[in-house]
Amino acid sequence: MTPSSYTPADYARGHPALRRILFVIPSLHGGGAEFVARTWMGWLADQGYEVSVVLTSAEVKPEYLPDGVRAVSLSGQHGHVRKAAALRRRLLDWQPDAAVSLQAHPNLVLLTAARLVPSRLRPRVLVSERNLVSLGLPGSNLTHRVKIWFAKRLYRWADHVIAISHPVAAEMVAAFGVRGDRVTVIANPATAKLRGTARSQSATAAHAQVGGDESGGVDTIVARSERRPGSANGIQIVLACRLVAQKRPLLAIKAAAELSRRGVPVEVVSFGGGPLLGDVQAAARQENVVFHHRGWVENWFDHFGANAVALLTSSREGFGNVLVEAAAAGYPSVAVSGALGVADAIVPGITGELALSAHPVDLADAILRAAELPLDSIEPWLARFSEEASSSDLERILLRVVQRS
Repeated sequence: MTPSSYTPADYARGHPALRRILFVIPSLHGGGAEFVARTWMGWLADQGYEVSVVLTSAEVKPEYLPDGVRAVSLSGQHGHVRKAAALRRRLLDWQPDAAVSLQAHPNLVLLTAARLVPSRLRPRVLVSERNLVSLGLPGSNLTHRVKIWFAKRLYRWADHVIAISHPVAAEMVAAFGVRGDRVTVIANPATAKLRGTARSQSATAAHAQVGGDESGGVDTIVARSERRPGSANGIQIVLACRLVAQKRPLLAIKAAAELSRRGVPVEVVSFGGGPLLGDVQAAARQENVVFHHRGWVENWFDHFGANAVALLTSSREGFGNVLVEAAAAGYPSVAVSGALGVADAIVPGITGELALSAHPVDLADAILRAAELPLDSIEPWLARFSEEASSSDLERILLRVVQRS
């Protein structure tokens, strides 16, 4: 894997080999990949590149389109073949120097469309995988398994693969046959959401410095909280995720019950709906655990209690944005080590803890350890998740790929 690093100012910016960049994503809003794409597109447009985006599944919502970015929707084209044919026409008409897709379905549409373009007119193709695919295959439906079957054969056609985390990058090499020197991990711009930028669609009033002089216009994060480390005043477990099977929200209730049995006052606060809400509420009643359901709140990190610990109980994660967001807001977090991708989003013993397993005893132990952490001097680590650092890394990889002979 090639390492990504902060791009020096004006690193080959304006190089004639890279002027037009096309993104291919499902939609402009609705998930983590869409937020990342919006952030990258907006930053690249701000640097003077011509940026366009093709949406494979949704209509264009202008309120989520970054300034200076043009958008086309393929939602009226049904089926993979028609979408790929329409994208091929867009590639021929606009002739981008590089095309970047995020998530499996857009990746496959782009790879197919690019293969239909004559090689002399074909842009450099970069696909970005955001998930740990292998862990999600057991129990998945036939459509998903077929999609991954094709991905394992087509991803190696890409000129470069961008992974959301090191575990995902390892899977690209080991299971998808991608060459190690054509895979790069680019950190998510996770702290951009907390900054209240136009691209984040959130409003946060206070900011703190993340590297450099705040007056110099560098990226910032939400100001430090009034958090009190320790469990003497109880613990608020914050569950910031969809209440679905992959996230295993019932484990939060079981962990809270274990803490309660140890004499620790505890409550669980959920920011996110989903089909398992009723099951979680029933489990909380059965275990006599205080549970508050707040529904989805965009800036959920502004609503912590002073004794909060963010908990991510997923069976698998490509990364885990909420873990970085919690740290940037001044609160520790816990995730299950076996979710793998979360290892890039937590510094154990510094910003949070990785639970040994999903067993309630292990989760409770990790929550207690995390509650004691002061979260001191974490700004250098947070800086790699800024809009500037993440987008600059993408720019550097784009430049290297288009210049590759």
